[in-house]
Amino acid sequence: MNPNQNACFWIHEGKTMIHLHHSLTHSYPKGAIRPTKRCLFVLLLVAFVLWFFSPSAHAGSVPELETRFLELTQALRSQPAQLVASLFPETSFPLQSSPLFQSLSGRGVPRFVVNEALTRTAEDTLQALVAQAEAGAVSFEIAPLSDRLAEHGYAAVEKGEIITALTFRNFVQPEVAAEALFRDVLAKELSTLDLRQTVLLNPHVREVGLSCRAANVTLNGVTQNAYILLMVSGANVLHSLELHFFKELNRWRQNPATGLFPVLLSAYTGNPGPWDLGPAPVLVWDSKLYEEARGLGMGTPSPDGTVPQPTDAELSGWAPMYPALHVSVPLDVSMGLDHLTAALWQAILTEEAQRWVNQAGPYALSSWPFGGALHLSLRPAQDGTLFLDAVLLAAARSDASNPESRIAGSVSILGLPEDVLRNIQEVRLVSGASQQVRAAALVDASGGFSLSTQGLLYPPFTPYELVLVDVAGREVLRQPLPLGLDGAYVEVVSGPN
Repeated sequence: MNPNQNACFWIHEGKTMIHLHHSLTHSYPKGAIRPTKRCLFVLLLVAFVLWFFSPSAHAGSVPELETRFLELTQALRSQPAQLVASLFPETSFPLQSSPLFQSLSGRGVPRFVVNEALTRTAEDTLQALVAQAEAGAVSFEIAPLSDRLAEHGYAAVEKGEIITALTFRNFVQPEVAAEALFRDVLAKELSTLDLRQTVLLNPHVREVGLSCRAANVTLNGVTQNAYILLMVSGANVLHSLELHFFKELNRWRQNPATGLFPVLLSAYTGNPGPWDLGPAPVLVWDSKLYEEARGLGMGTPSPDGTVPQPTDAELSGWAPMYPALHVSVPLDVSMGLDHLTAALWQAILTEEAQRWVNQAGPYALSSWPFGGALHLSLRPAQDGTLFLDAVLLAAARSDASNPESRIAGSVSILGLPEDVLRNIQEVRLVSGASQQVRAAALVDASGGFSLSTQGLLYPPFTPYELVLVDVAGREVLRQPLPLGLDGAYVEVVSGPN
């Protein structure tokens, strides 16, 4: 049966909005909830419509709805353009016209891993809302998402939350309800250019937790059935380190002859050098290679898909280099972040030097691969020691008949608040003459980016520019690119005039 009405609650980074969407015969205005210092008060009073949970409601979990909603989310992140086109064949949204969305559609976004702490956060939050309703509340109090995540031991560097509900008079299959809710939430996400204000499409988050309850609600004096779904997404500090190390890997590939690596090569080979270590082209980050590296680091996926890995068909465009580079660093409570970063980087360079000796060839410094990804995970040993595992996977294009160019780099904002860098969402490679956008890429939380073009940039030797674009689609900075620069690492620096 068709639902009578959808009600969608959107919570992200402490901002909460209520959207009551039109039904077959009614339409309702939308309202917003203002965060306070300690908590968010979810006021369910919109115009003259009062929505509250019936005190006699008996809520029960709805795993079928959770499963189907997650399946759709994973399909969206794997192939954004295809799923959007199938759900909205005759509708065009603002985000679809963005060069960044087109880039993400080609590379995909890493599918979520279900996280226990995020799941508990979702379950407890939904349970608290239902409990307040059963006590007769007409407004609902929840702590900020960061506080609720911290209670469950999840230190988030990126986070987002959706609360969405579907009300109906007659029974609706949970799977049908999931599809209706998913379509409703996705339409809202596609209407914004700021990917950090999304959850389903947010490339900055990696993990998710869901909870769904069935309950009775009273809407405008009429008692109806309802499904209430809550999704929490996040990324922890390991994800920040992944981005940092991949950025530094590309920077190091441009100048490997300096620093620690030649010293390690001499130590393991007995050859004092000097070593002829020329620059290697940068690697383009790819979501499917990231998922493959994640699977290699975390083991075989479980039957419920909590560790998604790409299928052979999804990896068909790549020829990965196996075995991947895999290192482990023991952790100590006294280790600071700088110490940990230095230890992990030394372990990667040491493994690379040993490969040169044992296999007579490079891996992290190989010129053969075009793309790559790095995944970090924690692993407790039987003796109680905690290890940080790193898996670097590099791959070449399996089809050499379609040549591409690539550029990677980092964005630095000098003398300005960090929020300015956070608001920079994408970098575009633009032809200086025609202003045609040749490629676009996400600027990640570390300030790093990597992009590739369909077809070679040169020849002819046309001038290009790198353009930084913020979350509202506005140009922030334009920097000329030196002629003939292909496969290079570029520093994009901006500061006060």
